[in-house]
Amino acid sequence: MTDTQLLQELEALAERLSVEVSIGNLDGSPGGLCRHRGKQRLLVERRLSVRERVEVFLRAFSQMSLEDVFVVPEVRERIEEKRREQG
Repeated sequence: MTDTQLLQELEALAERLSVEVSIGNLDGSPGGLCRHRGKQRLLVERRLSVRERVEVFLRAFSQMSLEDVFVVPEVRERIEEKRREQG
């Protein structure tokens, strides 16, 4: 799976989880998961490459419980990998 395909799958997962994704100028921060007005939101720096955006999504989803959600096996594996890295 290419980085672009992986990003598309991660964006679709965000939609299924009702995580609003906002792309913007974050003044040097790559972004991350937050809660705003009771909803989960993923902020992503607009100047990041596709690969760097994938990393932001993976880091965010590695913090969430995804047991009851269908996730494409390759994507789930990458999220679990990130979870282990963050240990």
